[in-house]
Amino acid sequence: MREKIKKQILHNLLLEVSKRYDYVMAQNTRIFEETSYKAIHDELTGLYNRFYFIEQLKKAVAFAKRHDNYGAVIFIDLDNFKVINDTAGHKAGDTLLQLIAKKLRAILREEDLLARFGGDEFVILVDNIGEDQQRAVDILQKISDKLLASVSYGHIVDQKVYQITASIGIALFHDHAMDIDDILRYADSAMYEAKRKGKSRAIFFNPLIEEQLQRRFLMETSIRQGIEEEEFFLVYQPQVDGEGKVMGAEALIRWNNAERGVISPGEFIPFAEESRMIIPIGEWILHEACRTLRRWEEDPLLRGLKLSINCSAIEFMEPGFDQKVIQVVTAHGVSPKRLTFEITESLLMMHHTSLTSVMRRLNAFGISIALDDFGTGYSSLAYLKNFPIGTLKIDRSFIEDIFFDTSDQALVRAIISVAKDFGIEVVAEGVEKPEQETALREIGGKDLIVQGYLYGKPLPLPAFEEALFKESGSR
Repeated sequence: MREKIKKQILHNLLLEVSKRYDYVMAQNTRIFEETSYKAIHDELTGLYNRFYFIEQLKKAVAFAKRHDNYGAVIFIDLDNFKVINDTAGHKAGDTLLQLIAKKLRAILREEDLLARFGGDEFVILVDNIGEDQQRAVDILQKISDKLLASVSYGHIVDQKVYQITASIGIALFHDHAMDIDDILRYADSAMYEAKRKGKSRAIFFNPLIEEQLQRRFLMETSIRQGIEEEEFFLVYQPQVDGEGKVMGAEALIRWNNAERGVISPGEFIPFAEESRMIIPIGEWILHEACRTLRRWEEDPLLRGLKLSINCSAIEFMEPGFDQKVIQVVTAHGVSPKRLTFEITESLLMMHHTSLTSVMRRLNAFGISIALDDFGTGYSSLAYLKNFPIGTLKIDRSFIEDIFFDTSDQALVRAIISVAKDFGIEVVAEGVEKPEQETALREIGGKDLIVQGYLYGKPLPLPAFEEALFKESGSR
């Protein structure tokens, strides 16, 4: 009887050990499977991750070499996703990425590999697409067209519809030796070229793109060095009222590069906007403008002058731009009422709710907003109703022939009349001849502010101030 009990106890122990072993093994298997899955998959979208994609790309390149076959990497970057993420919140942004991932996957063949590289970047490996290059290009173009259409279709997140586009770069690989890093860089370079050309398009890589990117890289490096080594400076052009009195000035940036000499703003500003280097440049301009206003406040002759600076759409759309401006102006201890930000119509055409809020907060702080080059774009009168515009700057193209062109006279008269009804100040740019001033005064009277070479070229600060002192007979 005692022996039977021992056997039963031993059997129960073995059974319990077996159960525990099976449980531990099942847990280990589950943990292993989860770890293995996470090692090669993106947690948010469930797509493959960068590591797995690169490993498969290595195999695909080796296959292409052995079989004289074409393959390609398609690099996808969502346009302006950061704006949605910042305005709608990261949760909505994550949901949008998940929706787009599903749509991209649905378009591709089963054998095509789709991965998320991080952020709003996706990559696709299209393997084994034949020996004929033109046929491979045609296939990739059709795939890209479908991808662009799928992304640009409205996406519903939390009962809101989000419209977004994508820029696509494509890099082919074939039987010749190509480094994996080069293929990825080529696809990435082509994607940035697609963005530069207007976004929402696909571009195939070619060597010219690499050359252009190299030039842009060198320019970006030069700009960074230029800021650090104080190669940038401001010049000031006077703005004059109807009695010939200087009311203020527009500050314009100049760059005296150590190697190339003076570089035109028309050459480096478009690049700076494209590369977002305009943000540190704009911050430097704001600080410099505040230092100038502070300097003027200490001189009785200059104390009442106002100062205008140009501000790009990229700066305005940068999160926290208004708070940063308020902090800078407050730190310098200058009156915001003496500072004007000049913007272009391209900014207003974005119609972002956040843009209106930023402009209104700056306006409430005391900073005036001027609409530059008015009349050259859509020039919608709705701008004057929907945005806190304090000044309209009539483009110089309407001023050049105003003393004899009746059409220009009519347009300028209409702009001044509408602005007056809205209580908006008007500045006429590009006034170079006395007859232009005469025509403008006949139309706009003494309330019109004028600016141009007739009253003074843009000058460095000491020369600008010296010219004012001479004109006033002081010092």
